Amino acid sequence: MESKSMTISTKIQQSNYSALSNLPRHIINQIKSEGELYITAPNKCSRIWIEMRKNDFVTDAQLNFTIVQRIFEACRSEIVQLLKLQNEKDFFELFDQDNDGILNEDEQILVFSVIKEKMHQVATALLKIQEYILFKQLMKELRTLEANIADYQNQLRQRISNKERKVYKEIGQEKLDDFYDKYYQEFQQLTKYKIDRRAQLKISQEKELGILEDRLSKDTELMKVKPKKKLKDLQTQEKLVSLEERVEEALDFRKELKDLEKHEQDRVYKVQKYRIEKQHSDLLFKQQKEREQLEGKLQETEYKLIIQMKKDYDVLLKQINLHNNEITRIQSLASNQAMKKGLYEGEAKRQKVQSQLQNAIIAQTKAISQPESKINDLDQFHESETIRKLETRKSIQFVGSPGKPVYSEESEKTPMGSTFNGKSKNFYQIRKIIKESKNITQFYIKKNYGADLPVNFIRSAHNIQGDQHEKIERFLSVKRKSQHELLPPITQLYDDDMQEKQIKAITQTDQEIKREKALKRAFINEKLFRND
Repeated sequence: MESKSMTISTKIQQSNYSALSNLPRHIINQIKSEGELYITAPNKCSRIWIEMRKNDFVTDAQLNFTIVQRIFEACRSEIVQLLKLQNEKDFFELFDQDNDGILNEDEQILVFSVIKEKMHQVATALLKIQEYILFKQLMKELRTLEANIADYQNQLRQRISNKERKVYKEIGQEKLDDFYDKYYQEFQQLTKYKIDRRAQLKISQEKELGILEDRLSKDTELMKVKPKKKLKDLQTQEKLVSLEERVEEALDFRKELKDLEKHEQDRVYKVQKYRIEKQHSDLLFKQQKEREQLEGKLQETEYKLIIQMKKDYDVLLKQINLHNNEITRIQSLASNQAMKKGLYEGEAKRQKVQSQLQNAIIAQTKAISQPESKINDLDQFHESETIRKLETRKSIQFVGSPGKPVYSEESEKTPMGSTFNGKSKNFYQIRKIIKESKNITQFYIKKNYGADLPVNFIRSAHNIQGDQHEKIERFLSVKRKSQHELLPPITQLYDDDMQEKQIKAITQTDQEIKREKALKRAFINEKLFRND
């Protein structure tokens, strides 16, 4: 019994109840300095964000390497303090996840998400070294940064949403321009058709009138009107009487015939003239009827075209505004989900980890308080304290200056400022945070929803549809490029004699194109909205 009591007292004396007993003082001071540094992280991130927005007005929220260099130079002190990166090349290489030479919206937000994750790691280290006041202050600033990140991604998302709505309106305007072009050509063809039909009718009528003139000028037409039979009988009797030398009777016949011949001549002339004029007037009346019928048919054709144009115009207006509400709904839904995600997801993950740690501490406490032998309890307690100290030492390895962690086994063997393949250790630490950390919130601003999920991921019922942004992409996929952005085939630039041709679409200026569109629009609108 005495030996057992001696063993117990020895173990009690050897036990050290402080989690900080094996940590050097300079490590604790360095963690505290890191905590004090990251307290100002929201303001520094705000300056980086403002500098990004100052430089993206040309590239439409896409940051290429040249712009990143300007941002890095303007915010060098902030980036070096928060990310421990010394040059813009490492910065760009780390956050250009898809290696496309630009930092898109998701990659820009990733910069601040990594800073937030490093803040969380520093806050965890502060909690381990029992700096509770500084830990609370840092967690307050971390939540402020979370709210700022949610606002940042919402600004970028709203910019994309406005651009998508603008593109959708441009698609509608393109359809309207196509409509105006189509019916302007239709009316031009109708005008040409009217001119051709009128010309054809005029030619045919002139030809018909010429045939009538030729027919009426012939003698056969004049012979159709003959004098009365009485005149011929009197002329015959005059000849017979004159042969018998019956002069007095012949003079009587001549006197009577003189008046009759003149009268008959006038009558025949009038009848012939009447017949000619009657045929002329009948033909002109007939031709006038033909012209009226032609104008009626042409007018009917134009009215039918106008009716069809109005129907197509009504359908087109419905098509143009058909998906406008759907696009707004999808954008609003994605924006609200992203805001909730940015504001509450990080806190929910931290509460989950906190609950797990609380349960582990309670389980450990219950295991120690079981009525077992005191020696075994002390052995288990001593082992648990040893494990806790080792975990404390490991959990604070990440905090340090560029190229030098605060405490690790490698840091004791590796000289300060050492690099691997020209990259500092902080470079690989941040890369590890990006690839392995589950606390970084994905907002899917530009990236397709679920693009980073594993192939064996099973979607649950609440996220089976994703953010439905592919619908908007389908709606906007019909957007055409401007004529000035399209290069024509080289075969269209030369004629058969290899002489350069002037292509209207290329030679026209923007002002000329706008003027032409305005004329077409005014012409079609006059047809559409007139009240006759």
